[in-house]
Amino acid sequence: MATKHEQVIDYIRKIPVNHEISVRRIARDLSVSEGTAYRGIKAAEMKGLVKTKDRVGTVRIEQSLAYRHQNISVRDVVALTDAKILGGSLGLDYVVQDFIVGAMKEESIISYLKENLLLITGNRENVQKLSLNHGIPVIITGGFQTTQEVIDLADEKKIPIVSVTYDTYSVVKIINKVLSERAVQRNLVLVEDIYVPLKKVKFLRENETVAEYWELSRRTTHSRYPVVNDEGEVVGVVSAKDLFNTTPFTSIHSIMTKNPLVAKLNMSVASVTQLMLWDNLEMVPVVNEENQLVGLMSRQDVLYTMQFTRQSSDNDYRLEALINDKIKSLTTDEGQTYYQFTSDGSFGSNLGTLSETLLGAIIAFVGHRYVYEQFNEFGVLEAFNYFYFEAVDFNKSIQIYPELIYQTRRNCKLSIIVKYGKAKIASAVISLNMLIKK
Repeated sequence: MATKHEQVIDYIRKIPVNHEISVRRIARDLSVSEGTAYRGIKAAEMKGLVKTKDRVGTVRIEQSLAYRHQNISVRDVVALTDAKILGGSLGLDYVVQDFIVGAMKEESIISYLKENLLLITGNRENVQKLSLNHGIPVIITGGFQTTQEVIDLADEKKIPIVSVTYDTYSVVKIINKVLSERAVQRNLVLVEDIYVPLKKVKFLRENETVAEYWELSRRTTHSRYPVVNDEGEVVGVVSAKDLFNTTPFTSIHSIMTKNPLVAKLNMSVASVTQLMLWDNLEMVPVVNEENQLVGLMSRQDVLYTMQFTRQSSDNDYRLEALINDKIKSLTTDEGQTYYQFTSDGSFGSNLGTLSETLLGAIIAFVGHRYVYEQFNEFGVLEAFNYFYFEAVDFNKSIQIYPELIYQTRRNCKLSIIVKYGKAKIASAVISLNMLIKK
């Protein structure tokens, strides 16, 4: 018989796509506690069955190929490690999000067992049984086999147990590398993750008039709207600035901005943000493959997302996070802000010097960080001029001095000088477009 947790997930699978999901409704329909319902929803979210959207709530979504590509299963581990499947082959699609090395006492292991875990151990039969009884797949390292009793248990529980010839360290290294890469992929924010769906979006039709625009604006307090034709296709965008020298009877079609920038659900938020900044747009319509309006993405949605992802733990795997950890913000005796970067071998070139390519990335990152710390703004790189003068050993500390050249409401330009001691080793001039917080 299925556990209450499994019942909640099965219930969620049967909910139609795009329908909202409520903890209270699930708890009521299945006669389970709200805590059980909540944990089931979070598990379904990890399986790619639901998504929590800002200002919308938790909704059922189609489990996409993207989810399968962004998560690692036991089947993937078998392929990566050339493992031999000993038992539980029906559970190879079990999703792995973390792992534990079972090198401790059994009573200590129990406290670490959780969902989406993988246990790595040697020829410890009791530990293997313990893991399988808790629904956790097992990797046996060192090429060891197991007993028929354990294999039968794995088949009964439909929980995989596999054997690899690698030692424990090698297996941990392989799995950790893949989990890190997949974590970065999960942190890639797409338009579909943050857009406001059509049912919450107000829009105008091209055959409507200025009078209807003003009525809609009065009810919503907004000033920019997508414009669609009779087939629901986006044909333009209209805003208050388009209404000068018009009458209440002027058609929207005659004054709208035609062929506007649109975003598709599978586009990255970063790429759309860049285009929005170039064209100074406050919002973009979101369309499907037939160019039909399905929602809206605003500058505020982008800002909210950037603030959230800045604090996401998945960022720990990104190169920028590694750079950020090595940069300290300091102040000179004269009150000037500067940054100190301490390198290590991972930032070195094949000549034993600090990589000039990575130094360019460090300079750009300092520019973004300086703008955020000084002006509380998110910057998007527009132009970058970089001059490299002198090599420095990779294990040295360098000082980076940013200076504001000029700033407008939506743009700023910085001069950045990099020094090692008194020696000037590089300089750059960068321009950043800024997302304005309203």
